Amino acid sequence: MTTEENTTRIIEAFDKISKFFASMEGFNGEISLSKPELLTLESISKQKELTMSKLAKNLDIGFSTATSIIDRLIEKKLVARERNHGDRRVVKVILSKEGEKIISSYQEQKKIYFKKMIEVLTDGEQESFVLILEKIANEM
Repeated sequence: MTTEENTTRIIEAFDKISKFFASMEGFNGEISLSKPELLTLESISKQKELTMSKLAKNLDIGFSTATSIIDRLIEKKLVARERNHGDRRVVKVILSKEGEKIISSYQEQKKIYFKKMIEVLTDGEQESFVLILEKIANEM
């Protein structure tokens, strides 16, 4: 098949898969969260604490956008800001206990969805699929 034909097939497959993931996009644990909020919680969770500038860089968003997301998460009592005692300009964000609980639940749900998705593949196909996804992700 040509690259053009394969591109069309990929688009059709992703359209079908996107319906499957649509339910995950609107993840509602005990608190309703947007995708940017979930990504922010995940980013903080991976690092345990992040400066605001590092968070913005990790998410590839502007500092003011990161601040806005953090403000919403603080209102929902999922994160807290901490100032560095040596340099008050440095602000770190950390997960609250509730934030840890919510992101853990989301990550568990995500794991279930992905497991369900790859269960249709043989072990060899799963390995190839993962290698291909990693290759694509590393190039993007």
